[in-house]
Amino acid sequence: MSMSPYRMWPACLFLLFGCAGSPGEGEVQVRLAIGTVPGDVSCVRLTAAGNNRTVSRELDVVSGGSVNESFAGLPLGTVEFLAEAFGHGCQAVTRTTVPAWISDPAPTSIVIGRTATVALTLHRNGRAKLSVDFADEPLCSEGGVVCLGDSECCSRDCSGGVCRLQDGGVRD
Repeated sequence: MSMSPYRMWPACLFLLFGCAGSPGEGEVQVRLAIGTVPGDVSCVRLTAAGNNRTVSRELDVVSGGSVNESFAGLPLGTVEFLAEAFGHGCQAVTRTTVPAWISDPAPTSIVIGRTATVALTLHRNGRAKLSVDFADEPLCSEGGVVCLGDSECCSRDCSGGVCRLQDGGVRD
């Protein structure tokens, strides 16, 4: 059974970092390379979050195509890279748009004069609605409940490993 190239995506984005010239002369760059864009992806957002600033770039892509693009102006130092892929064109993507694919963050050291390589693997981004409730528990145990000490029991009487009732009896 042959596998479609789109099914090969938990996509890998290969990011190559480097710079030209000496400090102040060139801009640190990143090159984004995608072998085959999946059918449900029309926009890729790459975010580089450094200590002092964050840079995001969006790139419209064509399903089934490949990508080989450069971006400049990255922060220096420890930079955390994150990639997201969306099913709409970049003009329709906002900061609150939920990505169809997302990578795990990848911290990388970006310095002048060195080249760093990072591979980001994107995974399908699942959704769920969660409900959280709080169940209040009684502050003490009523008569007949197993106990280890007097302070657990409302009657303050734990006898034979069972809380006694307020009147001294044990609930059956």
